[in-house]
Amino acid sequence: MLENPVNIKSLSGIVTATPTPIKNGSVDVESVRDLARYLVAQGTSALAPIGGTGEYVSLGDSQKLEMVRCTVEAVDGAVPTIAGLIAPGLGEAIDAGKRILRAGADGLLVTTPFYVRPTQEGIVEYFKALSDTLDADLVLYEFPYRTGVSLTAETVQKLGETTRIMAMKACNADTGLQMRVIEAAGDKISILSGDEDVYPLHIAAGARGGLIASSCIVPRIWHKITALVLANELNQALELHAKIRPFLKLLFSEHNPVPLKAALKILGRPCGEPLLPLLNASAETEAQLSKMLPEILALEASMVA
Repeated sequence: MLENPVNIKSLSGIVTATPTPIKNGSVDVESVRDLARYLVAQGTSALAPIGGTGEYVSLGDSQKLEMVRCTVEAVDGAVPTIAGLIAPGLGEAIDAGKRILRAGADGLLVTTPFYVRPTQEGIVEYFKALSDTLDADLVLYEFPYRTGVSLTAETVQKLGETTRIMAMKACNADTGLQMRVIEAAGDKISILSGDEDVYPLHIAAGARGGLIASSCIVPRIWHKITALVLANELNQALELHAKIRPFLKLLFSEHNPVPLKAALKILGRPCGEPLLPLLNASAETEAQLSKMLPEILALEASMVA
């Protein structure tokens, strides 16, 4: 954990969601260190292990804690480690959250409950209870495609006013709703886009950055897109974003992080195989990645501040 408490509310720029490399049942420490240190050197604002990209739901408790400890040790205080917490209900969330914080995480990236379909007020009370129990700042993770519940702008505003939620990863496909959320709560919490496909538009609307899995591979491009939008060069940002959209489509053509792990293996940064019930990327996906990656890496290498 960082010596000085991390003010997650000030999060901006690119936060990288990292995959979990499992080798012979345990976390591959060297792979974690290699990727984490590379991302820190590329200017990531924070790392987010054991979220969806980190296959939280397929990891054992000991693997989750080992991944958090390895990440914290690898970044060595350079950036915060904001660990995922994906739970269907309060009891499991509190127990897991305490363990993850003891492992050294600086904050928690917490999904809304899934399987059950709580009301908006139920979600507010859920995060109030977490805030009262867990000694950490929270990042709200809204992902209705997975949880089945979409948050209103008014709910996000209330969460920013009454809980320890200091930031939000917003993955709602409703762009109009995203804009209303930024208008209602953007002055209270740091809103980060989780939708790589429309990321420049979210920044233009007032999001402060993004929590993005593909920044494992092209961090400089994402930093450049962000900088262009903030410099009022939206057209240039959209042009650059358009160049990587076919690659992004391929990265999410199978369940995340299946193509991401395949791409990292091709690049010589193996992060292990996907964990069951996920399987390895199809031969077609691997072939397309091998064909597309050289051009994408050339574009990445051409990026300057």
